[in-house]
Amino acid sequence: MMHRTHTESDDVRNSRWARLAGVLLMVLVLVIVCLFSALTAMRFAIRGQEVEVPNLVGRTQLEAARILSERRLEMRLYSRRFSSTVGKDRILDQIPEAGSRLKLERGVKVLLSLGERKFSVPDLQGTSLRATQLMLTQRGLSVGNTLYAHTEIGKKSTIAYQSPSAGDVGGSDPAVNLLVSLGSLAGYYAMPDLTGLPVEDVIKQVRSEGFRLGEITYDQHPGIGYGLVVHQHPPVGHKLFRSDVILLEVSQ
Repeated sequence: MMHRTHTESDDVRNSRWARLAGVLLMVLVLVIVCLFSALTAMRFAIRGQEVEVPNLVGRTQLEAARILSERRLEMRLYSRRFSSTVGKDRILDQIPEAGSRLKLERGVKVLLSLGERKFSVPDLQGTSLRATQLMLTQRGLSVGNTLYAHTEIGKKSTIAYQSPSAGDVGGSDPAVNLLVSLGSLAGYYAMPDLTGLPVEDVIKQVRSEGFRLGEITYDQHPGIGYGLVVHQHPPVGHKLFRSDVILLEVSQ
């Protein structure tokens, strides 16, 4: 009798543990289901604020802007390139690509075609930046990166270097990179020997180089031809700055 009572007690205890385990398992399943449902709802809520990016390649700017606007996206022009396959003023490429998903009010970058290239790069060295801009625009090209530096060649405020070089007809990039001269690094020039030169030629040269010319004096110098420079100031080899005044004495 005592042995049978002990067995029944064990059975009751085991039954209680089984029911408790079942309840705990059910609670765990419910928690997992709730978490999964919350994650799924969150995912759909997030994706509900996204739209699929349309294919814009080959479209005109106006068409592309309209299509994106209908999907609450913006068009952003980031560059232009020459193309022999896509007509002028049509979309050549896009970022992100068609089919990807993008959040509302975000921008789609587009690359615009300039059409087929027709002109080579002109020779720009020695020209002003303003003249350079006009020359490039007339040829369907544009000013790229522009750097300024002191150079030993070229006059101040003119193009000292360009890339691509003059005559180049390859490549799809319309930009021409420029180096504009700030003048000589030293900031001064060595005074040349002007004696014996015709004063008219000297005047033209001095003024074309941007130097200042003072009052010219004339005097008689037997044995020296008319209109030739006899004396100069500053003397030969002197450091000559743009602000200095050049004085000349000429034979008559």
